[in-house]
Amino acid sequence: MGHVCGKTYNCEKELTLAVIGGKWKMLILWHLGKGEKKRFSELKALMPGITQRMLVNQLRELEEDQIVHREVYPVVPPKINGQQSL
Repeated sequence: MGHVCGKTYNCEKELTLAVIGGKWKMLILWHLGKGEKKRFSELKALMPGITQRMLVNQLRELEEDQIVHREVYPVVPPKINGQQSL
């Protein structure tokens, strides 16, 4: 058994499902895994069924788990790129 972020996992498969589980995370990772950075609006356009709030939450969770990298540029309007960090 292992402990990650205060939670106990019985095997690596359980941990993997906890990190990438859910309706949208695999689709997000698929779009980001093509090797090019994507802006938030580009990701949103590629997944018409996802709400903005859900996309924000899923991206934040993936960023917390260090699966994606988020870059914020100091321009107006804000420019944010995301890409897989693996």
